[in-house]
Amino acid sequence: MTDESHACVLSYALTTVPAPLTVSPPKVDSGNEDELAYGSIDLVISNSGSTPVRCGKIAIVLPVGSLAQDLALTGEGIAPYVEPESGWTIVGPQPDVLVAVPTAETAVFPAAGETPSETSGDSSKVRFSVEPSGGASEVTVDGLYITLKNIAISNKTGVARIGIEEWATTEGEIPATPNTGRLEVAKFPFRSGADPSPGIGRALVAVKSVGGPPATRISAGAEVRLEWHHVRGDNHELYMDDRRVADPSIAGGSAYQVPADTVLRDTAFALKTVTPTPDGGYVTRWDHLTVCVTDQRLASLTVNGALDAKDVVTARSSLEVTGAVTARSTLNVTGDATVEGTLRATNDVTVGGTLGVTGLLTANGPIQANDSLTVGKTLTTHGSIDAKAGATVAGTLNVTGTLAGVSVTVTHGEWVDCGKESGNSSTAPSGQVMVGRKHSGDENGQTCYKYASLTVS
Repeated sequence: MTDESHACVLSYALTTVPAPLTVSPPKVDSGNEDELAYGSIDLVISNSGSTPVRCGKIAIVLPVGSLAQDLALTGEGIAPYVEPESGWTIVGPQPDVLVAVPTAETAVFPAAGETPSETSGDSSKVRFSVEPSGGASEVTVDGLYITLKNIAISNKTGVARIGIEEWATTEGEIPATPNTGRLEVAKFPFRSGADPSPGIGRALVAVKSVGGPPATRISAGAEVRLEWHHVRGDNHELYMDDRRVADPSIAGGSAYQVPADTVLRDTAFALKTVTPTPDGGYVTRWDHLTVCVTDQRLASLTVNGALDAKDVVTARSSLEVTGAVTARSTLNVTGDATVEGTLRATNDVTVGGTLGVTGLLTANGPIQANDSLTVGKTLTTHGSIDAKAGATVAGTLNVTGTLAGVSVTVTHGEWVDCGKESGNSSTAPSGQVMVGRKHSGDENGQTCYKYASLTVS
């Protein structure tokens, strides 16, 4: 930048985003550039005087480095923008110098307070008059606005001075030596961007995919993506139900992809965020959310009352119900199933271990127990029964299909209730079934009945 021989004739106003700017951490490892503090500078340029200003070029000089007086760590990656785009362009001849150049050779900043007749336009707008090299033409504008985005802020607290160079004049030719000026920008130590009260979290959300709908209700095993707002300095821990998720990307990240076949039932997630404070301390924040699963897969299920499922019931381990169980579809239990009431299944009943029912057991399909089968009252099925370790039925056994893996022992009794056929009747004793009837002679002859006990083992 040249020496300050002439002050700027245009007026400059500057603001920053965020306000105020905070410095970057002193050391950022490669691959963690997101931890740098990034900011933007918004600059408004206008003519506040009473005389029109002709301008050929404006240069904005940013101090670059890691000192207190430097604004940016590097000039690379800075995204400049100028408005109006139709009258001005921005080029970057050097990493630390951004120059605003009018599209024509020069631009005219009309004086403040000029009447509409002097500017040939609306008095509520300040106009430009652009003078190209081959002649004169006027472009009217509201003022010049420049923004510099994606600035990696230097890592030392201090005041940086932005240099301004303008090739502008209120009379005569555009000078070869620019007018100069400086704008000061303060860089403050890092501090949390929000009220550091415990409990104010980072807006944890669950979605079905990147940019997808919220995962408020999913099918068992479906993928879930967790996202949250990460602020520089945050350290995160993610918990799923009662365990911490061991993934190193969570600590300084803002998202986690939950693998498929992980969320098998209603699952609670908690995000713990530890944020540093300017006094060297820290605060702890928490986010909580629950993802609901439509077809839950349970390791074990204990129900103190009745269980009424309108679809398939699947338990990966044991199922224990002190009341009745009604499965409107199939009942699948990987471990043992204990029902202290009635068990009804519209379709199949499959139990990987022992199936014990103190009341009635009714199934419209096959019943399979890979261990023993015990029924305190009546067992009724329209399919087959397969009990690998035997079946015990205290009451009535009604099977439309076959009995597989069980043996039935028939204990015969004596012939009873012998009498005249025309007036004879007989009722089976409790726990027995009729296995024989014999008759001799005509209708006046003797008829006898035989009953037997059935033991299923």
